[in-house]
Amino acid sequence: MGGQKAKSVQSNGSEWHASMSVALALGLGFFVLTSVAGVLGVGLVVGYRNTSELLTQKAQLIIGAQRQQVERYLTAASDQIDFIATRISTDEVEPDGSEEFVSLLLGAVSATPQILRIQFIDGEQILTGVERVQDETLPIFLKIGDDVDLLHLISDAIETGESHWGRILWREEYAQAVLNYQKPVIRQGKIIGVLSAWVSIVKLSEFLAEQEVEFGANVFMLYGKKSVLAHPLMAFGYAGLNRAAPLPEQNRFSDPIVAAMWLPNDRFSVAKYFLTGANTRFVAYADWEYVVFFDELSSYGPHPLTVATYFEAHDIIAEAARLKWAIVFCLIMAVLSAGMAALIGQKIAQPVRRLSDSAKRVHDLDISNIAEIEGSFFRELDEAARSYNFMLDGLRWFELYVPKRLVRQLMRHHTGKQINSAHRDVVIMFTDIVEFTALSEHLTAPQTALFLNEHFAGLAECIQRNGGTIDKFIGDSVMAIWGALEHQDDAADLACHAAIEIARWIEDYNQHRRLDAGLSYSVRLRIGIHIGRVVVGNIGSEGRLSYTVVGDAVNVAQRLEEAGRTLGNIEDEVNVLTSSSVRSALVKPLEFERIGAHKLRGREELVEIYSLRLH
Repeated sequence: MGGQKAKSVQSNGSEWHASMSVALALGLGFFVLTSVAGVLGVGLVVGYRNTSELLTQKAQLIIGAQRQQVERYLTAASDQIDFIATRISTDEVEPDGSEEFVSLLLGAVSATPQILRIQFIDGEQILTGVERVQDETLPIFLKIGDDVDLLHLISDAIETGESHWGRILWREEYAQAVLNYQKPVIRQGKIIGVLSAWVSIVKLSEFLAEQEVEFGANVFMLYGKKSVLAHPLMAFGYAGLNRAAPLPEQNRFSDPIVAAMWLPNDRFSVAKYFLTGANTRFVAYADWEYVVFFDELSSYGPHPLTVATYFEAHDIIAEAARLKWAIVFCLIMAVLSAGMAALIGQKIAQPVRRLSDSAKRVHDLDISNIAEIEGSFFRELDEAARSYNFMLDGLRWFELYVPKRLVRQLMRHHTGKQINSAHRDVVIMFTDIVEFTALSEHLTAPQTALFLNEHFAGLAECIQRNGGTIDKFIGDSVMAIWGALEHQDDAADLACHAAIEIARWIEDYNQHRRLDAGLSYSVRLRIGIHIGRVVVGNIGSEGRLSYTVVGDAVNVAQRLEEAGRTLGNIEDEVNVLTSSSVRSALVKPLEFERIGAHKLRGREELVEIYSLRLH
């Protein structure tokens, strides 16, 4: 005690600790001093940064909006096919060219103007569909014959066995390329045909032209990286396209910004250092420079679709060039300030981090494995470390008397809450050592304590491993509960499995005692298990509470354990008696032996008793 006091005096008197408040004041003062030197430069940069950030945000919003619009545009077509396929698969409609089926297709095409054609091809290669001709929708009935696109569509759908966006098709009858969504129709486990929708590239370009007017941005789409899928310039068709080249080549497209999108650009520009990103390209054209923002859609065919937009960057680049030296100066000042702040912060952060890590382990109730916190150069942190170490000593005593599992459950489910008592169906287990008084007569007091500690430790491990909570130790008895703090559907199963594991542990324990100590007697155990409605909550006085269960079911469980003196397998090392309610509550059946209806001590009504088979 004296040594501990001396150590405390030495810590308080001989060691000097800097004040963390003074250190922070000096550090922040230096940071402010150096930052003021860069205020003018930062003020000059603000205009450029705001402009570039607003441009980037606008581009991201436009790209995000365009992506969503395009996805809705294409998904509307695939949703129509999925809906029709579902009606066919569930026998709601027959794809036989009837008026009902054609009307269904006509409604789908009318509701989605981007769809150029919807068609169903059956196993005999008969096509029934609806196509859009100018502003009219007309039915189609034909034999596909040697139409390569349709034959490939059928084989591709059957081969994959699932809906997907296929390759781009060029259709001479429409003089344009189409996006192709196809879905095998399955009825009673067999593919009876293929449904497909063709989405017009011209309509998609018209759609982008409308978006360009709405958002005030130049919007286009690429198919992979080498072809232009849609562009406002393609809204009225595009010259030179045919079956061999259904889409314009990106590097030869009429829009020079689109054509130069993937070309290297070595022209120096300050804007590149502020607007660069994974989805950003800089395009030089004549004396001008443009910034292209893009995003990819990867689920609409064998090649990803790229949605892109571009802006003129000339004004931003000119302003950035005028401010570049101010930016360099401010960066130097920022580095110096950050370095000093980091140095001070490191000195402060190290002990705080150690304290935080140890506090996390306290939260996990891993008290026995927590090392004491070392002192700090800073006075306040050093005092916090010493106070924490004193608290740790108290917690190490505390965990010896409070069930760790119970505390974890209370922390997980009732942090910061008042715990109210409630009625709940709970499984209760009581254990008792047979003839413990006679057994303890051969042991000294330390030997008795050691024996009970080993016994309780073994039982507790079996109970906790099976989701149970130790409620209390009563002499040589253990009371355990399941389903008290949290609902457990298999509480009865867990309790019975815990009893089986306890029996195995007792058997192993007795064998080792005979071998190691040469003892001729064995430890035998009685266990009673019952399930019933009890009151669950904090019981006790204001200064001393116990989270426990109270009710008649607790008495029944204890009386079942007592009944093991005359009922069940009384000669076995472990005799487990349960009520019929436990057997009925099992999720998975276990083997029991019916004992019969018996009157328990202190109770008038008979209780149906079963003996749990342990092997």
